[in-house]
Amino acid sequence: MNKVWRVARTEYLNLVRSKAFLVSLFLMPVFMGGAAIMQALVGDQVDVRDRRVAVIDDTGQLLAPLQRAAAERDAASMQGDAGDARSRFQFEAAEGDEAQLSARVRNEELFAYVKIDAGVIDGEPQAVVDYHTQNPTFDELPRWLERTLTNEVRSVRFQQAGLDRAQVEALSKPVELGQYGVSVSATGEPEKEKVDRMRMFLLPFASLMLLFALVMMAAPALLNTVLEEKIQRISEILISSVSPFELFLGKLLGNVMISTTLFVIYMGGGLALAAHFGVMDWIPMDLLAWFFVFQLLALLIYGSIFSAIGAACSEIRDAQSMMMPAMLLIMLPMFVWFIVLKSPDSTFSVAMSLFPPATPFLMLMRLSLPPGPAAWELALAVVLTIAFSLACVWGAGKVFRIGILAQGQAPSFRRMAQWVFSR
Repeated sequence: MNKVWRVARTEYLNLVRSKAFLVSLFLMPVFMGGAAIMQALVGDQVDVRDRRVAVIDDTGQLLAPLQRAAAERDAASMQGDAGDARSRFQFEAAEGDEAQLSARVRNEELFAYVKIDAGVIDGEPQAVVDYHTQNPTFDELPRWLERTLTNEVRSVRFQQAGLDRAQVEALSKPVELGQYGVSVSATGEPEKEKVDRMRMFLLPFASLMLLFALVMMAAPALLNTVLEEKIQRISEILISSVSPFELFLGKLLGNVMISTTLFVIYMGGGLALAAHFGVMDWIPMDLLAWFFVFQLLALLIYGSIFSAIGAACSEIRDAQSMMMPAMLLIMLPMFVWFIVLKSPDSTFSVAMSLFPPATPFLMLMRLSLPPGPAAWELALAVVLTIAFSLACVWGAGKVFRIGILAQGQAPSFRRMAQWVFSR
């Protein structure tokens, strides 16, 4: 065991002191938070050019209301009532047929043109409003146009029917639904705690992404380390002092120590941010303990798999081709996480969270979502994952023992399976 610890300590110190570790330490938060930071920095860089729109109004009743609504919108924007500066919408009566209007749009004389069928107000089935533009990705204008036309058409319909629109809207006011959890106070009385939908999304998503990032930063590095030492024949020197299994366990333990260091750093930063923004109550302390447990199990699983692949290969291109199945396993939770988020207690979510390669990720998500998994589900998940982890360590150790000295042989999963069950 002393030799295993020495290998682990050496692996840990070598990686911690490397430039690659320091770069990845700072890059991971940049990648995860870079989009939000960039959005905050450039969020006010919007295109505020005027949008001229020609309107073919076959109803004869909607162009003037559109112009009036656009003027009110522009006035509110200039007074600061509607947020930051934005484009002005200018509506004008169309001149010429649709072919001429299309040419004007292509020549950028117009941003778009709109054709309103005559039967829109009467609600005729075939009556539509067509919007034509060369810039379909600018959706602010069509969305505003749809809302405004809907509002104006309703007003005309109410007027034609002799109805008071204000009274109709008052009678049609929707019911507001407040969503609350089910909790009990210390005195046994039910508590009324409103559901925070932002927390219901951010906490499980952040837990999943952080665990995924920690595993991806640590486990594949084992493959590179083992393969590099094998190619340079360093491993042949190492196993003259320690057994192949001791070398494998030492590397795996060093990998766990690296990931634990990253966990402490990132979790400390996350708790500091939560305290700064006053959302510490979002993070249950028992979830941190489960995060550490599932992180350890995930590292044992994927660290063993990647180190076995590195030991079985003699060239980088062979390792890259054999990494695909392992990457598919580790990516599996990323393919189904949103389904689990929406229905954490469904049969599919329970089954996937009890599938050992995906358990650390998906069970952690379910723990962060109320009401959480049942006690038997959590116990079974831990037992299955521990058993699977030990099987991965045992099998990877057998592959490592033979593969670390194997040279010039094309690797395959069939050959690795034969090594696992060989004596």
